[in-house]
Amino acid sequence: MIDLLGRRRTARAALVLILAAVALAARAQGALAQSASALPLEIDRAQELARRGSDEVRARQAAAEAALRAVDAARANFFPKLSGSVSGAYLANPPVGKGITANTIPIYLYNPSTGWAAIDPVTHKPAVVAFPPVDITLYPDAKDSFFKGNLTFTQPIFAWGKIKAAVDLASLEAEVAGIGGRGAELDAARSANRAYFSALLSREGSAILQELRNLAASILEDRKSAMDEGFATKEQILSSEADLAALETRLVQAREGEASAMEALGLLTGLDPQAIALVSAFRETLPPFSEAELKDSSIGASTEAEQAAARFAQARKKLDLERGSSLFLPDVSFFASLDASGQDIPFTADSWKETWSWDLSLGIAAKADFFDGGASAARKREAAADLEATGIAAGAAEKAARLQARRAVDAARGAEASLREKEARAAWASEVLRNVRAKAADQAASRPEVSASAIGEATARLDRLYARYALEEAIADLERIAGRLFAPKAAQ
Repeated sequence: MIDLLGRRRTARAALVLILAAVALAARAQGALAQSASALPLEIDRAQELARRGSDEVRARQAAAEAALRAVDAARANFFPKLSGSVSGAYLANPPVGKGITANTIPIYLYNPSTGWAAIDPVTHKPAVVAFPPVDITLYPDAKDSFFKGNLTFTQPIFAWGKIKAAVDLASLEAEVAGIGGRGAELDAARSANRAYFSALLSREGSAILQELRNLAASILEDRKSAMDEGFATKEQILSSEADLAALETRLVQAREGEASAMEALGLLTGLDPQAIALVSAFRETLPPFSEAELKDSSIGASTEAEQAAARFAQARKKLDLERGSSLFLPDVSFFASLDASGQDIPFTADSWKETWSWDLSLGIAAKADFFDGGASAARKREAAADLEATGIAAGAAEKAARLQARRAVDAARGAEASLREKEARAAWASEVLRNVRAKAADQAASRPEVSASAIGEATARLDRLYARYALEEAIADLERIAGRLFAPKAAQ
């Protein structure tokens, strides 16, 4: 009976191995067909594509470009301005003209011999001549239309440094936007690294989980057969079924995780996820680096530290701007103004020139505030307080960047040590499996012992794979803090 049971187990094991070999062969054939049309993508290339073409990077670059245009707008205040205006109006009650009606003014004739007015011989009254002989118009009735135009030229001469301070503020704002763009590039490279190796982790982990799943299925079948023959309990069957279900769940999660990671990688790089072939491998050791140099470079690569320093410089320029806007400090400028007005639309009537007049004025203008209820002083105090606050924030950001570098080094070295441990355990588990299989060949070890050793060896390989991913994540964090890639990754 024992021999019969052993034969059954051997037959089932052979069947499981045959089915696994067929499945692996089919999968390998499909992988070869897919790789024939796939695009080999190394991690360095993926990071480069992400830094250049991800949506977040392009959005930040557009924001930086807009900020640069604001600098040009602020700088334009140094140059002269030419402005003009034209208006037209309808007069509901235009002024009435003045004139003299013909023959309405009597003029008495003078008798030089008597010194008195001459006497008309007919009427015996003073002789009178009517004046004027015709109607005389002093100025005509105004029309019900009125037009006016103005052209003004202005050139700032002296503004107490306000224009330069405004240009500096806009330049620093553009610098802040540029810092955000560079930070977005580094973050995109970091995200590409995470998506790339997450996909690689899920892919390689799926293969190991599939092995574990097949082993769990084989153990379940063995226990079912043993239960039929009275050598296993229902509790053991249920335990095996639970183990198999758990492995199948992890296998589904790994495969779906690979699909999600590839989708993210395609989004970051602009490539078709279905056409990407991962060719880089996990790194086994930390690249050489200096912690002191990493701390120094972390300040320049830290978006928060750089932006805090720029905000501090902005606060200084804001204080300069408010000081230049103080009371009793006049802004001086040169101006030229040309004004023209009339009642006829130009070139629409022969007499349009008679109704138009113009004047040109040139001069120097000075404008200053003498009382504003304390608003100017309050703005200066606010700017001074903001300068102090941003200075403290800039110093704190530098310290935080250096602390972040220290923690990243701590995590990276810990991940490398953990990988060495997992490699040692994987080597030990592999040796245990080899020895158990040798004993099984000599009938010195049972099939359950071989299965348990195989599960231990596969689990150790899975732990080593996760440790490799953790090391890759730690290296990517170091690269983000340093603001550069350490070294190209090896191809598989």
